[in-house]
Amino acid sequence: MSLSAVRLYNLIVAKYPKPTASDAEAPVTPLKLGILSAAAIAPRAVINPAKLMPEKVQIYSVAARDPARAKEFAKKYGIPHAHDSYEDLIADPEVEAVYIPLPNGLHYEWTLKCIELGKPVLLEKPATSNAAQAEKLFEIAKEQEVLIVEAFHWWFHPAAKLVKEIVRNKEEFGEVEKFEGSLCVSHFFKDDDIRFDFALAGGSLMDMGCYPISWMRYYLGENPVAAKSLELEVYPKDAKIDGFASVEYSFASSEKKKAIVHCGLRTPLSTLWRIGFIPKMIITSSKKDLVYTMPLWPHVYHNISVRDISTGKVENQSCFVEGKETWSTYAFQLEAFADSVKGGKTVPLFSSEDSVENMKAVDMAYEAVGLPLRS
Repeated sequence: MSLSAVRLYNLIVAKYPKPTASDAEAPVTPLKLGILSAAAIAPRAVINPAKLMPEKVQIYSVAARDPARAKEFAKKYGIPHAHDSYEDLIADPEVEAVYIPLPNGLHYEWTLKCIELGKPVLLEKPATSNAAQAEKLFEIAKEQEVLIVEAFHWWFHPAAKLVKEIVRNKEEFGEVEKFEGSLCVSHFFKDDDIRFDFALAGGSLMDMGCYPISWMRYYLGENPVAAKSLELEVYPKDAKIDGFASVEYSFASSEKKKAIVHCGLRTPLSTLWRIGFIPKMIITSSKKDLVYTMPLWPHVYHNISVRDISTGKVENQSCFVEGKETWSTYAFQLEAFADSVKGGKTVPLFSSEDSVENMKAVDMAYEAVGLPLRS
């Protein structure tokens, strides 16, 4: 028996009708993100990554100290709105979350204002000018139930997780005895750069050192209890600013365990030649040593080299996510932030506890090298 078009329709379509709007789940709209400052890092950190996930994030607006600069920035990067002030942006009910790439010394003030308005924040590192501010800020955020994520973008790349898995396997890797991490440049930044401004919480440990300190804490799995200065070069134009610093940390778990952090905005060329131009970290255990080259930007290039001390055998690895091989650390970070704020997902994030402990380690280093804490 042949089926007529009407009968076929009744059997299939009428029997299994399409769900109505009331039956279906409301679609999740993209997170409308506002940028507080027309900062040079914004395209790399959020604007370009947002283009990879338009269903999750929309760069909705930008504000700058100069309204004309905000409008120019918005036009250049295709941002639909430009606010006349920081206050206007965070008060806009259409702005659902805020990215803050302001100078270090302004992080506390403006993140606190966002918390007061219930706006989640993706906050550039370092979170605050000092540990006391960090403790207060994240305590208030917790009380108000507002998400604040410090933008340690490296943490979100799969290569970082692979290194953690290797080091955590004590049966294979052995007990960690030493960590050494470096992030140094020489004359990359001009003299008038905000990174050299003490009033804005500038300095090498603040801008560069917070990275290897975060690597140290993550891979060693504990916080340092003491620090001592190994080397210090102050910035010639302001003796309160560390142009280069090397600090050694110690830990409560073992007298043998040590960690050395090198960081510099104005690293002497002889020192830079000795330590290396490329960001790197070395973890040494009783059985093996691991060299992670380019932990800051593994999406550009990275290599994870593990050497067996007894045999000399070396294994080289890298790690990417299928289908996201070209994704930057910033893209993974933005996706996780958006999923947490708008996507209704519980995803791993760089925690508030980590942010506070990281600032404590930075303060510890400043005390060790004999320079004043930032305020």
